Amino acid sequence: MYRLAKFIATALLTASLIACVMKFPVEATQLQILIPLYSYPTWYDPDTYSWTRVAKAASQVPITAVINPNNGPDSGAPNKDYARGLDDLRKAGVTLLGYVFTSYGKRNLAEVESEIDLYDKYYDINGIFFDEAASGADKLDYYQELYNYIKAKPNLSKVVLNQGTQTDEGYLTRPAADTIVIFENYSKAWEKYQPQPYLKRHGAKHFSCLIHTVPDAATMKKYIDIAVARNIQYLYITDDSPDDRDRDPWNRLPSYWQEEVNYIQSINQKV
Repeated sequence: MYRLAKFIATALLTASLIACVMKFPVEATQLQILIPLYSYPTWYDPDTYSWTRVAKAASQVPITAVINPNNGPDSGAPNKDYARGLDDLRKAGVTLLGYVFTSYGKRNLAEVESEIDLYDKYYDINGIFFDEAASGADKLDYYQELYNYIKAKPNLSKVVLNQGTQTDEGYLTRPAADTIVIFENYSKAWEKYQPQPYLKRHGAKHFSCLIHTVPDAATMKKYIDIAVARNIQYLYITDDSPDDRDRDPWNRLPSYWQEEVNYIQSINQKV
């Protein structure tokens, strides 16, 4: 009787997983790492210079890195350390995005646009990553204006909004972004997360997830599989945590960084 019950439970679980994948059909597309690269580019210290490891990994998987010199672009050209680090990433083929916070659509548009201008003038990057992005329809006009402002610049092509949570579909249909971060949270919340139905109506390239406090490589791989089933192309998973002393989950690479790169590469090779 116990064996029969166990068999039935296993069959139901398998059917549930299959139904999940069928509900959110996966595009035949390459997974990409979207990494908040908020560590300082210590090129002069090989033991702490994580940027070179990111650059090296770009030979295996597509990588988009978000750089954040000083809660934004600072006041002008990058210092020599950032200039060196950006050059290393650029030569490796990493797509570069500049960090700009928007205070959930409350920050003055002129201030935001001035930071976009600084990135465009001095940093030789590919696009903008808007943090603290609003998720409700009431702020669509605000972000659409920024989207159009960026798209009018010949050197900037990519706009990512980091809502980090459930987001109104209008941000894609307007559009107000090329990619939206629909999840930024602790690892356990990822398993309970319920994707909105519109994920199956848009390409995987429009969705990203950033998952921190993931304890080990086995769990990391499991969560990547879940992201694939949910039709998400851009992702990053780390064991760094806001519960650590520095309170920043994005200022170091995960201890299983190379395993993460290898696993994503293995998935991409099957596409």
